Amino acid sequence: MDISFIEEMPLGEISSHKRVNTQITSSQIREQLESKFTLTDSAETTGGPSRYARVANSESKIGFISPMSNNFCESCNRVRMTAEGRLLLCLGNEHSLDLREILRAHPGDAELLKSSIITAIADKPERHYFDPEQVDIVRFMNMTGG
Repeated sequence: MDISFIEEMPLGEISSHKRVNTQITSSQIREQLESKFTLTDSAETTGGPSRYARVANSESKIGFISPMSNNFCESCNRVRMTAEGRLLLCLGNEHSLDLREILRAHPGDAELLKSSIITAIADKPERHYFDPEQVDIVRFMNMTGG
């Protein structure tokens, strides 16, 4: 079995607790796992931001996605599409393109859609600036899709 751990990102306002008080980094999770398992770093990649480790004496690998403790923006090739038709260029920014608007205003114009996406991708933000003490992104992850 393979598993990935993703550090919590400060997306959406919450009142139940302060994220900074409950934040657990990938290195802390790895340290806990290494008390029971032997982990070896792996060069494997799935094209995304996960860094992998192999579990000794098994076929399992563990992925660590670390947006808070290890900003990986320079190698990020991901965008997301919301259910409302917005192409999000970064989870940590509000930069987006409303593809639904383009499709409704110009039905069947595949070239306009393609050029709009290419232009948007060129404007993909350099990086995110997450701060667990404050919320800059008001949308929750369940609004984002993925």
